[in-house]
Amino acid sequence: GKNVELKSHVVIKGDTFLGDENTVFPFAVLGEIPQDKKFNGESTSLIIGNRNQIREHVTIHLGTKSGNSLTKIGDNCFLMVGSHVAHDCLIGNNVILINQAALAGHVIVDDFAIVGGLSGVKQHVRIGKHAYIAAQTAVEMDILPYGVVKGVRRCYLTGVNIKGLRQRGFSKEEIHLIRDIYLEIFDGPSIEIPKRAQSLHKKYADNEEISILLKFILDHPERHLCLPTEESIIK
Repeated sequence: GKNVELKSHVVIKGDTFLGDENTVFPFAVLGEIPQDKKFNGESTSLIIGNRNQIREHVTIHLGTKSGNSLTKIGDNCFLMVGSHVAHDCLIGNNVILINQAALAGHVIVDDFAIVGGLSGVKQHVRIGKHAYIAAQTAVEMDILPYGVVKGVRRCYLTGVNIKGLRQRGFSKEEIHLIRDIYLEIFDGPSIEIPKRAQSLHKKYADNEEISILLKFILDHPERHLCLPTEESIIK
């Protein structure tokens, strides 16, 4: 694209497309073949949007046939030093991967999510909009939109990303409502979370922010969510 800056020692391979105004720093490797033993040289792609900052030693791999043959990065993302995006990941807009954060294959990261330094995300995990993953967190289950999670061996939900939502212009009333919905979602056995989400979705169908949260559950009710522990409190 236009006004792309590739600094020294950048490697770009494969069917890789970069949009406008991207900056790629030294020793980044984009479009190398996936770390997937099933990959056999198929024609697959990497698409990177506009205005992204890709720092030193970042690696982003091509897709595979099992993942629509595509790895995709949106716009205005900040991939810090040594972060890794594996094959078939779909990264939204304004996403931040802090130093050494690693996404395994087929991970979906929605807009404005932040993955903390030295964190690892398991294959096929979904990370919702505006979620925040603390440093050194092992992510094995889906992260709800607006959530904060942490945990070295296994992640657990600690509350709503209040600081991040304030920074992005959410009102006090919107944040309080999101927190209230969280409390209702987790008020009872985890197996009944989709049922409670369905009931809440009918009530808040006209509220875009709440619909994003509830549809994340209802679109894939069979999937496991990162849950609060008995000791943790939704704040």
